Amino acid sequence: MKDQYVIACIDRPEDAATVMPWARTLAERLRHKGLMVINVSADRHSDWLQELGAPYVGLRGQWSTAIEGLPTAFGGILAVVAYDPSAPRTLLANPVRLLREFRNCKIAYLCVPKGVDFSLQQVALTLTHRREGREKLVWASYLTRFCGASLTIAHPDYQDPGLNHRMQEGLKFAHKLFDPLAISFSECILDETVHVDKAAIRHLAPDLLVAMTTDPRDRDFFDLFSHPVERRLMSLQPRIPLLFLNPRDDLYILCD
Repeated sequence: MKDQYVIACIDRPEDAATVMPWARTLAERLRHKGLMVINVSADRHSDWLQELGAPYVGLRGQWSTAIEGLPTAFGGILAVVAYDPSAPRTLLANPVRLLREFRNCKIAYLCVPKGVDFSLQQVALTLTHRREGREKLVWASYLTRFCGASLTIAHPDYQDPGLNHRMQEGLKFAHKLFDPLAISFSECILDETVHVDKAAIRHLAPDLLVAMTTDPRDRDFFDLFSHPVERRLMSLQPRIPLLFLNPRDDLYILCD
């Protein structure tokens, strides 16, 4: 029996073609983790879960309850879920509902756009003056070490000395973490300092972006009049897989 699992969160049969290739491949590459499928429905579960070729759990109740229990009840270390901006709000693939259901998730969750094939050649993350970058670096190290991805770290060109100093501390931490593991990365300096994740997607068009969701305690003035940046990332073109981490102290990480 595996100690940790990649959990494919599948709301409806048509999302399986998007979710399963990513979940299956990542389970194999992340030090041979287990693979499990979870579906939450108010109805009786049909045969389509059995046809996915993986252990599955059919639950009744709320997705949010199942998601919050992923690391403890199911040994989950990474959740994979499909997203589609055109999906009705009644479906988990709808970005508004997806982010609401996963807001208390204690593991990383990978949101894959509908119909995007597996590819992890180029991974990007952004570093700013916020401390959150350190959590993103840990997951980026897994994707480079175990999945063979090349990594680009994008960061703003801060003019403020204080902000620039804190961002440079993040880069120092990246070297401290990566150098002993022989992980190299390239840097990309961005002019945009407000929504650097959006700028990184448009400038780099990576195969995957590692990002943090918005801490409710850390919303800026712009967020008061717009949607959280994570929701806006899901509406960008090109649509790319987004590996989200919620800002919380009890976040579970990979045992490698």
